[in-house]
Amino acid sequence: MKKKLKVEGMTCQKCVARVNKIIEKHEGTSDICVSLQDKEAVFSCAEETDIQGIISAINDFGFNAAEQN
Repeated sequence: MKKKLKVEGMTCQKCVARVNKIIEKHEGTSDICVSLQDKEAVFSCAEETDIQGIISAINDFGFNAAEQN
C-alpha cells in the first residue's frame, strides 16, 4: 500500500535524508521518496507497518508529520 505524509519543518537536503532514514528503519517500508519542495514523504509499506510509529519518530526528530489521504 502507498502512504503519503505531509512533513513540515524540512529546510534542506540533510532534513530530507533524515526523514528518509527514519522511514527506512521501519520494517516493511520501500520505494521512499521525500520531497523538500512538496513537503511530503511518499512510500510503499506492508499492511501491518506502524504508520503512527513512523509519524512519531519523524516528529520526535523535530519535524511535524501527519498522514495525508
